[in-house]
Amino acid sequence: MLWNLYLAAIPTALALVLFRGPARIGPSWWVTFVAWLLFLPNAPYVLTDVVHMADDLRGARSDGHVYAVLATYAVFAAAGLVSYVVSMQLFRRFLHRVVPGRSVAPILVAVHGLCVIAMYLGRIVRLNSWDAVLAPRTVLASILHVPHPFTVVLLATMFVIVGATAYATAAVGDKALTQLRRLKSH
Repeated sequence: MLWNLYLAAIPTALALVLFRGPARIGPSWWVTFVAWLLFLPNAPYVLTDVVHMADDLRGARSDGHVYAVLATYAVFAAAGLVSYVVSMQLFRRFLHRVVPGRSVAPILVAVHGLCVIAMYLGRIVRLNSWDAVLAPRTVLASILHVPHPFTVVLLATMFVIVGATAYATAAVGDKALTQLRRLKSH
């Protein structure tokens, strides 16, 4: 889980470089953008680590250990989710500066959809971000196998759950920042 959390932090660090200031879009920007896009699914992927929680809970030796396991998973999931939300929020603000307003939402939905597909490829097919560069044929073949009915239902469910959770996290974060600004101004 620590490794997944490290991978989840990479897109946020890259987003801070790419999307914070005025964009000087050149070859190095595009290379960094592709790296951001490849690593972005690692942030919400942390949520899928919940598959290991049942085994960890079964192995708990006491109620205190159960609470520690639950708290650990909650912290890791929250950290991954916050990384995803921060990355996407910075990307959204960047998009508002460089594309027509009505294009922003479809781009964000498409990126979110790609993240969900990548989460599936990581958790179920066991591919990694770097496989897109090192084994592109394997990745493409895996994507072409996605249109099975069960897989489509799973992806749609993941799309909604991760999207709703990210939306709620962003709303709570925006509200908290608003409250902090009010407190600072008083």
